[in-house]
Amino acid sequence: MRRVVHDLQRGNPIKIVAIGGVATNGSDASSPGSDDFFALYVKYLKRAFPNARVEPVRSSAGIAPSAVVAECLSSYLPKDADLVLLEMTANDGVGMDASLIDGHNAKAYEILLRGILGAEKTPALILTQSMVNGMGNGSTPFYLTPEAPQYAALASYYGTPVVSMRNAIWGSGTPTRNSGMITDQVVQEDGSTPLSPGHRSMADMLVFNTQRTAEDLLLLPYGDYDTQSIAMKVPDTPVYGDVSSEPWTVLSNSTCMWVRNISAPDTRLCPVNMAQMCSLDYSNRANMLRTYDERIDTRTSNSKAALIGGVVAGVVGGLLLIGGLLAFCIISKKRHAQKVAAAAEAKAAARRKEMASSGSHGVPITATSRQDF
Repeated sequence: MRRVVHDLQRGNPIKIVAIGGVATNGSDASSPGSDDFFALYVKYLKRAFPNARVEPVRSSAGIAPSAVVAECLSSYLPKDADLVLLEMTANDGVGMDASLIDGHNAKAYEILLRGILGAEKTPALILTQSMVNGMGNGSTPFYLTPEAPQYAALASYYGTPVVSMRNAIWGSGTPTRNSGMITDQVVQEDGSTPLSPGHRSMADMLVFNTQRTAEDLLLLPYGDYDTQSIAMKVPDTPVYGDVSSEPWTVLSNSTCMWVRNISAPDTRLCPVNMAQMCSLDYSNRANMLRTYDERIDTRTSNSKAALIGGVVAGVVGGLLLIGGLLAFCIISKKRHAQKVAAAAEAKAAARRKEMASSGSHGVPITATSRQDF
């Protein structure tokens, strides 16, 4: 971010890209394209740095989650981007993980971050966190969001600044008994989509971050430290291990869970080819499901299910066969033991009969009854 502000101060051209969901689209602002958070921030940059040419690019992902944006990143991120505002919290919150340690959304989000930070021009990145569904109408508590701790931990690891709509407006809202909050800065039907006041709050946070960076440059002028920092590559070791070893599996699993959540109760099968997800219409749920049914191949999912079912059936059948063999062996041994016991009893009875007929009433010889012992 220091490089971006330094270039703005010198009058260099800057391309700023906003990637995200409904908030990035700005459709619920009173004047979309004029008073949504992205438009307001661009206006500020142009006023604050009149000699610089600021080129805005709005890459709305609609309702698509981070897994899809990561898979289709080349469609959203221009190669010459200087600054990226990433707003994916609300979209990912639709299918939020219960796991804090091994969440599939957090893994997909990390792949997306690594893709942006490792882009050709190593753009600066600001995580612009909007609120998840229900957070502004009292139905979702403060803590129930992928923004924290998962995304906050990733921001800390990769050193990316964060602006949080939740943190900015929570204190000004009306608290509820169930640890929720009601605010007029978002659409009450979903409790998430920002209205014009919400957009202004998000823009103010971005402006503040830029001003703080400019102050920092006054204290520590741009120099070798910055060029060396820019030259540093994305860390080889990710937070989540399988992000680097099995990225396709991570994105596929995350997308599969999202498809199931977004299509409920008429749940769709998982996609076979992740690249096909890039061709869908994510403007709203109805269009997404319609294009999903038209364009996504899920046939291998059926074959895979059949294969898994066959393997399971084979395992169960094998266990039943082994169980039958064990039962047969146990019964055979039991019968054999019964025959041996019967033979011994018959032999003992014959001996007793023989002793009775001979008139002998002696006791069996033992160690203590033998006189010569």
